[in-house]
Amino acid sequence: MKELVLKRITKITSALLIFSILVSFDGCAKEAESGNSLKNIQLTEEERKWVNPDEKYEDLLLVYGKKKCKGTFVVATDDDIVCLYAENATEKDGKTLESQNTVYDIASCSKVFTAVSILQLQEKGKLDINDTIDKYFPDYPEGKRIKIYNLLHMNSGIPDYLNEPALFFGLEGDALDDRLRDLYSDRISDEELLNTMYKAPLLYEPGSAMTYSNTNYKLLAYIIEKVSKMKYCDYLKKYIFKPCGMTNSYAMRVDKYTYVPIDYKEQLEFGAVDEHGYSMSPNSERGDGGVCTCLTDFLAFDRALFNGKLLNEESMKILLHNDKGYCCGLMDGKGLGYNHTGGGFTATSRNEILNSDKFGHVYIIILEHN
Repeated sequence: MKELVLKRITKITSALLIFSILVSFDGCAKEAESGNSLKNIQLTEEERKWVNPDEKYEDLLLVYGKKKCKGTFVVATDDDIVCLYAENATEKDGKTLESQNTVYDIASCSKVFTAVSILQLQEKGKLDINDTIDKYFPDYPEGKRIKIYNLLHMNSGIPDYLNEPALFFGLEGDALDDRLRDLYSDRISDEELLNTMYKAPLLYEPGSAMTYSNTNYKLLAYIIEKVSKMKYCDYLKKYIFKPCGMTNSYAMRVDKYTYVPIDYKEQLEFGAVDEHGYSMSPNSERGDGGVCTCLTDFLAFDRALFNGKLLNEESMKILLHNDKGYCCGLMDGKGLGYNHTGGGFTATSRNEILNSDKFGHVYIIILEHN
C-alpha cells in the first residue's frame, strides 16, 4: 500500500509537467444567456452542459465545447463564460446536483494562494523575499543559505516530505509507513516536522537547480503565520477569499468538501483518508495544499489575480517569473500562459490561464474526483 500511496503522489507531481487538458470528448450542449458570473447559469438534471452561443467563441468551443470530465469544468474569459460542465451526479448530501458550486479539494493548486499571500506581505513591508529563512527558523542549520525566494521558486534544495518521504524522514519499511499514517491523519506537529527537516540533507546548493518540493510551500505557510500573526486559513479568508467574493472557499477545513469520492478503498485501508474518502489532515496540508473551493470561486480568484486586484504590477512580475522551471505557485506554459495541477487521494484539479490576443485571458479550471 505504501508503494500505491507514493506512486499516487509521484503521479500527481509528474502531472505538473503536462500542459494538455485531459478530459474526454462527447456530451450535449445547452445554449443560454451568457454572463460574466457563473452564478447566472443554471444547469438542470437533463442538461449538464452550457455553452455560450456567441459566435466569437466558436474556436474555443471547437476545442472545449463537447468535453466532459469526472466532476466539473469551466472555460471563461476576463468578462464572460464560454462553457460550463458538471457531471450527472449528486454532492455528498445525496440530493444536490454537482454544479459550479461543488466544493473540491484542490491540493497543490493551493500553492498559488500561498505565493500571493507572501507577495502581499512583501508589498506591506512585512517581509522581503530575499530574506534568508534562518530569520524565521533560527534552529535550521541550512537556513542562512536559503531565501524565501528559493522557497517560492522550488529551488531551495530541501527534500519533499511527500514525494521523497524516505529521504525527508530518514526512515524506511514499516517505520516509514507508520510515519506516513501519522502525517495523513495530522498526528505530526509543526515542530516535529521542522525538527525532522532540520536533520534532512539538502539535495543541492540552494538556487542551483529546481525540484518540485511541497516542503517549500509548507515553510511559506509557516512564514505567513509568523509575519501576519494570523492562522494561514484566517489570512486567506481576510485578504484573498473575502476580497474576491469567494464565499465557498476554505483552508484547513476538511469538513467543507461537497464532492463525492468514488474509489478509495486502498487509501482508506492504508489510513490516508477517512471513511468517506476525505482528507484527515487540515493542519499539515496548509501551504502546499489544503484549500478547498469551487469553480465559481476559483474563477473569481483567477480573474482578480490576473487583472491586478490582488497584487501590484511588480509583484505580478515576481509571481510569473520562471526560474529554472517554476514560477511562484504556477508553472510557465512556455509562452502560452500559466498552469498548475493538484491531486489529493480522491480529487484532482487543474488551473490554466492562457494568454489571448482576442480575449485577454482564457481561464480553464477542472475539478474532478478520482
